[in-house]
Amino acid sequence: MKLSLSPPKTKANSCLFCGEILRTPSKCRYCGFRFCEDHMSTDSHQCGKTRYAEYVRKTSADSVPNLATGNFVVVCDTCGYRSAKGTLIEFAGEELVQHMQIVGCTSNTFLEEVGRSLQFNTQSVTVPSGEPSLVVEKTQPGTESNESIVDQLGKLAALKENGVLSNDEFLFIKKELLKRLR
Repeated sequence: MKLSLSPPKTKANSCLFCGEILRTPSKCRYCGFRFCEDHMSTDSHQCGKTRYAEYVRKTSADSVPNLATGNFVVVCDTCGYRSAKGTLIEFAGEELVQHMQIVGCTSNTFLEEVGRSLQFNTQSVTVPSGEPSLVVEKTQPGTESNESIVDQLGKLAALKENGVLSNDEFLFIKKELLKRLR
């Protein structure tokens, strides 16, 4: 009987790309899969999380998008399209490619990370004519009337109903508006 001191080959201890047994544990920091030294770089294992990184619109010079677990939406400056809901970058990237192929918007189409900031920032959304619009601006607490906040809540509900805002966006903005009533 021959005994082996090397660990048995399993999916947990082998490179996902080539199947080589891993001597040291090494995971891709984006997709979380294990790879050998030859396939550790995102280009060499064709990482799904970084495939669409070139389309991510930077919101500021010092911001770094969370490619591993961040939620992204497709934003097209050409036709005004915006995804209703944020998804992982690999799914948002596929949606971006489909939009560019089907609609034909080949430039000014980006991925934007959503739901990351805890700050309440003004965001412009293109609303088709005839639908109510909502503009929320940063103001000093207590300077707006209760009636204008109630009007804004009504417009906010209409935007959610029409699919312009996701449920998370709706609840966040509603919470911020209700804070102003106090």
